[in-house]
Amino acid sequence: MGAVLVPVLTAGSVVAAAIATPLVSGIVQARSGDRLRASGAANLELVDKLRSRDQEWQQEIDSVHDLLRRQVAQIRDRDQAELDRRREWSALFVVAFLYLLGIPLLVLFYRLDQWWAWTLNWALLIFLIAMTIAGIDRAVHPPAPTDEEDQSSGTPAPG
Repeated sequence: MGAVLVPVLTAGSVVAAAIATPLVSGIVQARSGDRLRASGAANLELVDKLRSRDQEWQQEIDSVHDLLRRQVAQIRDRDQAELDRRREWSALFVVAFLYLLGIPLLVLFYRLDQWWAWTLNWALLIFLIAMTIAGIDRAVHPPAPTDEEDQSSGTPAPG
């Protein structure tokens, strides 16, 4: 029983990593964006408070003002990147379909316990891992849409 579980658990861990990686990176990026926005809001309040004081604080006001400009520019760049980002979830569905077909074959080849079955088992496992990597890359970094796709969907082309 344990010998059958090894290929199944291996394939399952690859699929779990494929699903969890975009989710975890999205959560971490959202937290850093929230921290940046909170820091920008605090710096804006600080500039307003320092302006109500004497002119001796002018150098600090200018310093915080420059920092605030950089923070606003970074927030703008992140928001623009978020608007332009696309995901192609169909690539992950193709990977799931390949696993639906591949896992029973892996188990079958494992149970046959012949030299040619082991060769096919390893070839199929390497193929599934390569397709998982390609599918995740395609889902996270899809090709840029063509002008025809933009016109058919009614969205303006980025750029």
